[in-house]
Amino acid sequence: MNKEKLHAILAKQFNEKYYTAQELQYGNEAGTYISPFEYKQLIEYKESIASLEDGLISLLPLPAFNSKCLYYCFGNDLKTLLNDFIFLANEVQELSNRFSRDFIESRIYSEIEGSLNVENVPTTRKRLKELLENNAPVKDKNDIIIKNMKAGIDFVHELREFNKENLFKLYTLLSKNTLDEEDKLRPGDYYRHDSVEISRYHGCPYEQIEPSMNALFTYVNETLNSKDKNNVFLLPHFCHYYILYIHPYFDYNGRTARMVSYWVYLLSGANLFPPIISEAINQTKSEYYRAIELTRDSHNDLTYFLKYLLSISLDYIICYQNLKHITQVTKNTGNILTSTELNYIKKILISYKGVFTHADFLKMINVSMTKQGALKTLNKFIDYGVLKEVKSSSKTKLFDINKKNIPFALKNFGYKGNYFF
Repeated sequence: MNKEKLHAILAKQFNEKYYTAQELQYGNEAGTYISPFEYKQLIEYKESIASLEDGLISLLPLPAFNSKCLYYCFGNDLKTLLNDFIFLANEVQELSNRFSRDFIESRIYSEIEGSLNVENVPTTRKRLKELLENNAPVKDKNDIIIKNMKAGIDFVHELREFNKENLFKLYTLLSKNTLDEEDKLRPGDYYRHDSVEISRYHGCPYEQIEPSMNALFTYVNETLNSKDKNNVFLLPHFCHYYILYIHPYFDYNGRTARMVSYWVYLLSGANLFPPIISEAINQTKSEYYRAIELTRDSHNDLTYFLKYLLSISLDYIICYQNLKHITQVTKNTGNILTSTELNYIKKILISYKGVFTHADFLKMINVSMTKQGALKTLNKFIDYGVLKEVKSSSKTKLFDINKKNIPFALKNFGYKGNYFF
């Protein structure tokens, strides 16, 4: 395929939608029908123009070990997501400044729970409170991991400089007393001393880890000092992917990457919201791993990873603003929502696909509950004004969200560039 055709496909991705390899090859939506070989040519073409300042491909100044570079396409769909994120951040900034300490603590618990569940470490909100609020005795490795996660969050809230020594301190806090012998670093080492494989991918050759991570520290601090709005909002996601990609440790790379993402977000001064990223990822784990695979398989084209993270971040920010509004509305009527009820409402908002039954509700919340218990909860939400009953031709009771009391529209509500009903 000649350069003119390759450029035309890239322009289509830039202007319309950043199509995946599958979408470009099968072409029903993209209208391209390119072969796997032609897709490989497209990737090579993107890499070849990444250093050019033509506005199509943006190059990241970070070393790659299995491709020519790391890059992303700041096309229309990514721009729209980022602009929506910045717009919404400005809209809800005043509300965010009034977050109660209890609400922030609740969000931190959700973040810990979400990050652990991403790594298949089982826990419950009840156990988190027992350990972190009541200082319950540690029973097992999972309890140690929970304590370590809270220590990690406290550490990044100190807003320490993002550098080699502080990253090592964070990793040490997160992994304390949990590593198998073969996963421990050698005394005096900051990073692993041997190769690793992650699913069907390889981590960075261990000899290249230190210069690669040094490049990341330099890039992050230079970007934070530049105050470039676009890069500052994307920077946490660059860090997230790069640590997953380099894989500087034998274990705890995922947890460290997500915590670094939050750390860099706080350092940017854009800390408008309590943490949300791990909880959002936990609800969309298959999409998370798919975004990583798309990025790795396209020679480190971060566009797919950035689109995924911005999209889920938007939805969860919107969701929590709705929860704040619902909490106030119900309080005005003399009803105080419990943390359990708020969690159920959150699950409904995030999982919403339209009118639903009590059985659908049970799938949303993933909790063992009788039919009578589910109906009692849903009817209470009707009384609160959160839900409304929908007429049904069958005996099965139907429910829907009462959008009059939901100020912000989530993606699954069918918004198209407007976050308000």
